[in-house]
Amino acid sequence: MSVDKLQKESERWFEQAEDDINAASALLSVNKFAQACFLSQQAAEKALKAVGYLLDIDPWGHSCTKLIQSFPEGERQSFSEVEDEAKALDKLYIPTRYPDALAELTPAEAFTKREAIGAIASAQSILDRANSIIYNSFNQSEAGGS
Repeated sequence: MSVDKLQKESERWFEQAEDDINAASALLSVNKFAQACFLSQQAAEKALKAVGYLLDIDPWGHSCTKLIQSFPEGERQSFSEVEDEAKALDKLYIPTRYPDALAELTPAEAFTKREAIGAIASAQSILDRANSIIYNSFNQSEAGGS
């Protein structure tokens, strides 16, 4: 894929990540904690895939941790401070959605406001780092084209 196409695909994924984190916040405000947790995980995953597309590494999978580990050393290092957040978000992928993923409880019963707030904060940290990489890449690309 050309650099322009990679940048456009990266931008599309990051825009959806931002929409997902906004939706997570909206769900938090109406006490839909499991759904807010799930969309937080999705936001982080999509932001990381945006970085992956930018790097032309064909990001695949749903684990935020594994996506970070697939990055070249420099970009991987950029996410080292949010590695624990990525691991915490990975744990939300299944049990936030399926009633048989937790013993005797549905996701609606099991997830709390505190967990949703934490998930949103963790996802936002990952989005901020991804945005920094994407923004710097776009600025370098524009500077090189001038």
